[in-house]
Amino acid sequence: MRKSTMLALGFAAALAMPAGPAAAQKSADTLRLAINDMFGGLDTLHYPHDEGGSFTRTTTETLLSYDERKHVFVPRLAKAWRRIDNRTLEFDLREDVLFHNGDKFTAEDVKYSIDYARAPETRIRFKERYNWVEEVQVLSPYKVRIVAAKPQATDLQTIAYRLVIFDAKVHRALENKGDFGRAPVTTGPYKVTSYDPAKGIVLDRFDDYYEKSGNFRAPIKRVVGIPIPDRQTQVAQFITGGIDLLRDVPADTAREVAKMPNAKITVTPSGSVIYVTLDAAGRSANKAMTDVRVRKAFIMAIDRKQLATTVIPGGDESKLLDAICYGKNIACAPTVKPYPYNPAEAKKLMAEAGFANGLDLELNVYAPIREIGEAIAGQVRAVGFRASARPLPLTLYARMRSAGEMTAFSSMYPTAAEPDAGNVFDFFFNGDRDYWRDPEIHQAIADGLAEFDPEKRTAIYTKALNRVNELAYIVPLAELPTVWAHSKDVRVSENPLSAVETRLGDWSWN
Repeated sequence: MRKSTMLALGFAAALAMPAGPAAAQKSADTLRLAINDMFGGLDTLHYPHDEGGSFTRTTTETLLSYDERKHVFVPRLAKAWRRIDNRTLEFDLREDVLFHNGDKFTAEDVKYSIDYARAPETRIRFKERYNWVEEVQVLSPYKVRIVAAKPQATDLQTIAYRLVIFDAKVHRALENKGDFGRAPVTTGPYKVTSYDPAKGIVLDRFDDYYEKSGNFRAPIKRVVGIPIPDRQTQVAQFITGGIDLLRDVPADTAREVAKMPNAKITVTPSGSVIYVTLDAAGRSANKAMTDVRVRKAFIMAIDRKQLATTVIPGGDESKLLDAICYGKNIACAPTVKPYPYNPAEAKKLMAEAGFANGLDLELNVYAPIREIGEAIAGQVRAVGFRASARPLPLTLYARMRSAGEMTAFSSMYPTAAEPDAGNVFDFFFNGDRDYWRDPEIHQAIADGLAEFDPEKRTAIYTKALNRVNELAYIVPLAELPTVWAHSKDVRVSENPLSAVETRLGDWSWN
């Protein structure tokens, strides 16, 4: 029996129970939510993690933020900024900011934080997000310059989404810098009170927070995140009132929750791209995907519309994608679409490639979307791929990807983490994440980073996005909406700045 069906039966049996999610801790001003895939800490340098992003972007801050609806940068730790030349940006910093331990924020914290991230000896997964900086100059206690090694058209975007600032005095004193994320000292509207990878995380409103405009907020006094990777256990906790909020609820489960009198389903956009990568470079032991006909057959075997309406959570709100970036991302304008669903043509291509009798294939799947991966495996089996879906936690996925063990891998990427096509290319085609090694795409990445004219930069990325579709490198499936199951006491609101992401400060009480 499918796990989602078991969950649905569990909910059906619970409908008659008098207890339920109405027992939310509104009176204690404490929201309890289930964490599907526990993150190693609240530190985007050492622990980049999609689910953790809801927490880090409300506890840790950057110099700027970006209003994704108005398409303008807005102040955060910096109150003003200016471009000196195509390599140099200057920032005037706020003088009224306190870290969560009471230390005053100054330019030295900015310099230390960025210098640590870009230092050659700092070993982090996404090094290229930080080592484009050549120098950080402190001009006064509240004025800094950030100088790029070469012109970087996405510098403001990266500063707004990636260059997080932490207390230099605290961080410098740590022997193991990775420990910082377990007890971070930062400046956001929420502060971390406790962290335990087995028990979860507790965050409290920071009463001395400086920002009063409402763009960054903490409506609920305390938020408790509890790691519960098993869906059935989440369901049981939700039904009995032990949890107030569930994230990424499977489609079958969401339909049953909607029937409960004291519960509600809220679907929000996420900007997350569900995709399947195919090993065109032949890094894995299975070399079948080096043949473009096999890659095309794989894509043509997938009925994306059926996946969206029956399997993808919140599928009614899910948008089919024309590329590996999301329509609201900057400079994302493909003109060539992915190959359409055509199982007959897929079977023909498999025969032409020498696999008329089928092909063994392990489809690795990021565990939180295992149901989607299982459905994909079922669809491609119909055209000759003897596919098995293997769910992987993030840590195992990262090790296997680095070792070149992936022939096909299905996951999701939160483009809202930096909503620019350049960031998406950086994610897929850099370092050990690159399973294509295409010099034309690498050249497009370099050309796009050096081009400050928005229209010209979009044209550069359009050509590269089209190439990804033409050569069937990656299957862009659909957006993965965020589906929340919650007590009716809880309100899930639209974020003031992000058009496609929900963060801690977007949860409040009705």
